[in-house]
Amino acid sequence: MTVIADSIIDWGALLQVIYISAIAGIAIAAVLGTGIVASLRAQDSDGATALALNGVMVVSVILVGIAIVTGIYFLTDK
Repeated sequence: MTVIADSIIDWGALLQVIYISAIAGIAIAAVLGTGIVASLRAQDSDGATALALNGVMVVSVILVGIAIVTGIYFLTDK
């Protein structure tokens, strides 16, 4: 059975997909978490601090949106 699986499965490509997906998932979760924390802290702040924290939240949402669009592009391109 191993010989058949080796001829069907490209193990190198499969491992590449696994580690790229893991890295991307962790990165996207970290960016989104940063945006959520910034948004929550902005609610407790005032003035320039709140404005800066809301800016961090907006940038985080934009980055996650770009990641989603890029992922969909690569899924439909292949």
